Amino acid sequence: MLRALQIVVALVVVLMQAPAAVAQITDPSDPNYPGTICSIQCSFANGYDPHNDDGPNMEEPNRNPGPRFVTRGFFGRPELIISGPVSEFPAARAALEAIGAQLLRYRNLPILGVRFAVFDLRGADHLARAELALLDAAPNTVIGLHHIYDLAQARPRIYAAEMIGDAAPGACPLGRNLAIGLIDGPVDASHPALAGATVVSRDFLQDGERPPSGTHGTAVAALLVGQDPEGALGGFAPGARLYAASAFTNGSGDPGADVERIATAIEWLLQQDVRLINMSFAGPANPVLEAVLSSAEDRGAIMVAAAGNDGRERAVYPAAHADVIAVTAVDAAFRRYRAANFGTHIEFAAPGVDLYVATRRGGNYASGTSYAAPIVTALAARLGAGGGLSVERVRELLRGSAVDLGPDGFDAEFGWGLVRGGC
Repeated sequence: MLRALQIVVALVVVLMQAPAAVAQITDPSDPNYPGTICSIQCSFANGYDPHNDDGPNMEEPNRNPGPRFVTRGFFGRPELIISGPVSEFPAARAALEAIGAQLLRYRNLPILGVRFAVFDLRGADHLARAELALLDAAPNTVIGLHHIYDLAQARPRIYAAEMIGDAAPGACPLGRNLAIGLIDGPVDASHPALAGATVVSRDFLQDGERPPSGTHGTAVAALLVGQDPEGALGGFAPGARLYAASAFTNGSGDPGADVERIATAIEWLLQQDVRLINMSFAGPANPVLEAVLSSAEDRGAIMVAAAGNDGRERAVYPAAHADVIAVTAVDAAFRRYRAANFGTHIEFAAPGVDLYVATRRGGNYASGTSYAAPIVTALAARLGAGGGLSVERVRELLRGSAVDLGPDGFDAEFGWGLVRGGC
């Protein structure tokens, strides 16, 4: 073991001491040299502070990306750039090389009237040291880090994963032997966020009926099992198989699913041996629907539903059913979504305001209890829901890690509080 460690240390030392690979510079002191001398392969560093011995800034890139630099070598040393009169270049070069920097390339910019040069920091481990070296040797030459500039476009604001205790979207994969059911509108399984997921779809529309757009169903599906290679649209239960029942029509102009279609969709999911079902829809109490939900629970189904978005105290179904776990939505500041229903039937809260979700054009922001429910469904899957646990046991496990919000203990706005995950 000691011998292996010595070999690793020796290798690191060699890598640190190895010279950079640059093209031959024939005569860099010649004021008439025409242009670029070398071409190197550079990488990007994020958050490196050459004035700080503590090393890279490890702030999360989506929260505080910090400056980026062109870097060199195994440990990502940032390049230095200088700009000044051609006549000062020999003195500037000599001063920087005296403290260990190495010239990589340079070019004349005649319209601007300067020579522009790039150096590898190497022994010049602090920018301040290089600045001092130039102060007397080349007073009209300026020096700085070789920064990289980004396009002025916004990056998605991603907060839900961190809020519930996950390291990042999609950070907690599950085995494919676990299945999750979804009753919703159609799901676009070709969406990039679902391209790596296993999605089995079935629609329950009659001849001549038109489905709604796949926006809602696809967004909820990605929150469940999304495997976004870019990261932002990763789901909370990636790896699980998704059985998507499309039970909504668009006949009256507004998407809707009647009791018959919902019941038939539940029957199909149970036939597929799916016992964990997400229902991101809401409506009035109905005795037939109540009986169907009770029967499904008797057969081992764990059902999670959205509280609805009427912004008042209202017990909508299926969330209000005694055998269904009712979910409300909160924002990044732990406040209840202003349009979310509330009441004593609410059990848990999850992020659901300005979530970045899958859309037909990639991704966009959306709000609603519809998007909070699948987060709870995914966390229930991690706890083993759908594998033989009773709904009461799943509730108990979710309560065990929930963070209390609002008044102490259970309340009508947040239930038992914000669900928490982690792998």
